[in-house]
Amino acid sequence: MKQLAYGAGCCIMDQKSIAITGGTGLIGREAIRFFSEKGYALRILSRKERPSDATNVQYFKWNPEQGEIPIAAIEGVHAIIHLAGAPIAQRWSAEYKQTIIDSRVKSAHVMLEALRGLPEAARPQSIVSASAIGWYASSFEKQSEGAERADGFIGDVTEAWESALDGFQAIGMRTVSLRIGLVLAQEGGFLGRLKPLFKVGLGSAIGSGKHWQSWIHITDIVRMLDWAIEQKTCAGAFNATSPHPVTNLEMSRWIARVISRPFWAPKVPAFVLRLVFGEMSGILLASHRMDSNRIVSTGFEFKYPTLNEALRDVLS
Repeated sequence: MKQLAYGAGCCIMDQKSIAITGGTGLIGREAIRFFSEKGYALRILSRKERPSDATNVQYFKWNPEQGEIPIAAIEGVHAIIHLAGAPIAQRWSAEYKQTIIDSRVKSAHVMLEALRGLPEAARPQSIVSASAIGWYASSFEKQSEGAERADGFIGDVTEAWESALDGFQAIGMRTVSLRIGLVLAQEGGFLGRLKPLFKVGLGSAIGSGKHWQSWIHITDIVRMLDWAIEQKTCAGAFNATSPHPVTNLEMSRWIARVISRPFWAPKVPAFVLRLVFGEMSGILLASHRMDSNRIVSTGFEFKYPTLNEALRDVLS
């Protein structure tokens, strides 16, 4: 592994610092805004050189595939937020499947190897990593973190994703995996693809519409990242989803209601989704009814616990 050194004085050392991977993604962008406003010094690991207008945000170029990481990006930080990963919501080829796994696991291994070369006092206290509710098999029953993982590709991805944190735990860091559901945000993500259809009255349920969908408002997911960093009792896997999952049909009706559009279009048949998305369609049709009691038991409170509240905020 190649560790790229930066010049003296390039790091912000007078504030509590957080290193973030995947800062250009949906959650990453909101996390940067949230933690910057809280006064953290942020070190963002990016594949491209990026300028920053904020004095407390610095970008560091890295190349996980080549094992290249600027040690200054992670040395002495309070915590790491690991969000890096190639998008999953597209048709999978055998090559792209490997990209999905490597983008999550190799990037974690590169950080770990760099941290092993640092004295213990210069290592972060914790790492909080994204994972996904794709860990779980499709089910109409509520599932807590102790449920067995799903078979198949997404089960393999999430297991590799979470297992990549074992090495950080071995060097004394507290590790947290957040199994994230559908993220509701004003721009991009799950709703970004649906809003245009619903706005012209063509929004509909998919498949039978009876499968459960576990979701979370983007504000709550970044608040949960913050909570997981600061609460030293948080360790292991947590379902990062609202306490109130809904069926796909309910989700679709609520979206139409909140944007004041009719809801009449016929359901999209499952076979059409399989033709368009191939194997990835299994994610769209899977039923995930998650139990969020574990994170709630730590004291975390959702700002947007119900779908009505969440959609009215992001679609208003």
